Amino acid sequence: MSLYLDRLEMEPLEPRQSAKKSAFIMAIGLLAFFAYLYFFVGFNEITETLRRVNPLEYSLYYSTTIAALVLSVLFYALAWHELLKVLSIEIGAKKSFLYSWLGNFVDLVIPLETMSGEITRAYLVYGDLKDHFGKAVASLVCHRIVSILTTLSMLILSSLYLILNYPVQPEVLYLLVTVTAGTATTIIALFYLSVRESAAQRLVNLLIRLAAAVTGRRLSSDSLREKAERALSAFHQGVKTFGRNPRDLVKPLVYSYISWFLHLSIYFLVFFALGFREVTGYATQMVIVFSISLAVQTIPIGFPVGLVEIVMTSLYVLFGISPAIGGVAASLIRVVTFWFQILVGYVIFQWIGLRLFVPKGTPEKERGAHAGGSQ
Repeated sequence: MSLYLDRLEMEPLEPRQSAKKSAFIMAIGLLAFFAYLYFFVGFNEITETLRRVNPLEYSLYYSTTIAALVLSVLFYALAWHELLKVLSIEIGAKKSFLYSWLGNFVDLVIPLETMSGEITRAYLVYGDLKDHFGKAVASLVCHRIVSILTTLSMLILSSLYLILNYPVQPEVLYLLVTVTAGTATTIIALFYLSVRESAAQRLVNLLIRLAAAVTGRRLSSDSLREKAERALSAFHQGVKTFGRNPRDLVKPLVYSYISWFLHLSIYFLVFFALGFREVTGYATQMVIVFSISLAVQTIPIGFPVGLVEIVMTSLYVLFGISPAIGGVAASLIRVVTFWFQILVGYVIFQWIGLRLFVPKGTPEKERGAHAGGSQ
């Protein structure tokens, strides 16, 4: 945690080598998905599926997915905003929304870094309120736990319903158990680090030693540990605040479930756009596909593009949906949930990045010079 403090003080928000690495991985993932469609679905079948689509219905339903995504991110941000308010941190609902979208953007384009979205939001909050970094991190960890708990609870409920009411293939059952266990492990690990101060302290000390070994820099251990102790103390005080007042978590949980349902609605809207009204009979299966795709997307060593689409299409086929319809639906869903989020996130990234480079109170003429120099 102290390492983040040092980095936040010294480094502006700017692109890194991870962006080039992510672009390369995205290209590989796209090629893999196109190969999957070619060999296992067939472009002729996909073309025939698209030919049967009603343009008016497609435009109506597919345009609605954009609104559903924006509202989903809004309620996701409101859940975090409520957690910040519990800790007496006020950054405003607008900033919560922008920072949340930017955090999602970083998570999508930097898939090989763990919790990169939370680190990004911590960076931005630290730029606004330097005295509340520990509490801000506590809100972010709690927000991650609330979000994962939302997805995990719906995955368990839908899985149980599916297992009790339908014959489930062994491969689907194994996948459900693996994803559920992995998601539960993440919650347990985060919760353990939140309530056990000694465990968090050992983790920070390990990070300090690793940073010194990797960078080859001689770090001031006393200074770093002092900063770490202050930040950790504030972090655990924030966690204890949530523990003393569990009712304060009700509203964030409600917002999180609303966000989850809005995101899920995108899947149904895309199938409606393709004229596949029978999707209403696959509600449970849709929840499972949605939950598993979210889990696959957040794998630290996973591909941001390609792997998720292949998993989604394969699951649709396993659940009895036509490979062509499943492949087209998976592609269109990802256009909204992945590419649109990246497009808007990049715009927000440029706008917020420019504001960080230009000090407050800078005359208009100098602002123009800064803007020209930052391009």
